[in-house]
Amino acid sequence: MHRNPDWKDWSVLVVLTLFWGFSYYFIKHSLTGFNPTQIAGLRMFFSALALLPFLGQAIRLIPGKYILTIFLIGLIGSFLPAFMYPWAQQKISSSLAGIINAFTPVCTYGIGILLFMVPREKSKIAGTLIALTGAVVLVAFKPGAEFRAEGLHLFVAFLVPVLYGFNGNLIKSRLGQFPGIPMTAMMYASLLVLSIPLSLMSGAFARIPASLAEGNSFYHLLALSVLGSALAMALFNVLIQRVHVLFAASVTYLMPLVSIVVGWLDGEQIGWNDLMGFACILLGVATMNGLLSLDKKQQSEEIQS
Repeated sequence: MHRNPDWKDWSVLVVLTLFWGFSYYFIKHSLTGFNPTQIAGLRMFFSALALLPFLGQAIRLIPGKYILTIFLIGLIGSFLPAFMYPWAQQKISSSLAGIINAFTPVCTYGIGILLFMVPREKSKIAGTLIALTGAVVLVAFKPGAEFRAEGLHLFVAFLVPVLYGFNGNLIKSRLGQFPGIPMTAMMYASLLVLSIPLSLMSGAFARIPASLAEGNSFYHLLALSVLGSALAMALFNVLIQRVHVLFAASVTYLMPLVSIVVGWLDGEQIGWNDLMGFACILLGVATMNGLLSLDKKQQSEEIQS
């Protein structure tokens, strides 16, 4: 069972959208001093450090039998996507990658219905499709948009939304009884067995002094780790536990809107596709999350019967 989101949940969703929306900015500037593998390793490492104050609470509250499950959600929801998307984007266009990422709520809801007994709701299905249409319009009709891909890289890119879909449903169904922030702290702590060796082998730790001397890439990497990973993932897990998993997944649709606003403030032009995509996304998110419900008639009939 789940409840409809209240103003607190919407506030958390907005903050989460800002954190993840600005992650692309932080990644861009982190790449001036680190390569993608180094960024991925250090991002996981510093996320674990940022949430270290909550690890003691996590150890007290979460029985040891759940550690493997928590490691699994960290692996498929954070660690693997940090490598799969950069690898896939070597052979697929950024426009196509943006459209593929918009399939995350579709995969989340579809996997929930097929494997986790999430009920079908007309408003959620309709809202998901409307928002997906908006995301496609936003990306596909952008001036200069390209659509190129190679088979294996395209397959890997499509695997990421599927992994996100499994991740959200696993958290909701298997770990919903644990507080979101301590659980996230344990998740990143468990990933240290991967992130520390990766950072050592890639030379990430050794690269930090040079990056500090060359510019501010390290500070952007810290912001990416603390805001875009540690706090954002904690908020995401809290939302999944409080409301419908699709509400938390709808952040994927809202993130491009942050990019539009930031670009506009930076002097970029807003096109017709931005306005249409913006409107469709907002309409879809409102519909899928109960502000515009197609199920009211059905619910009133069930109450009367």
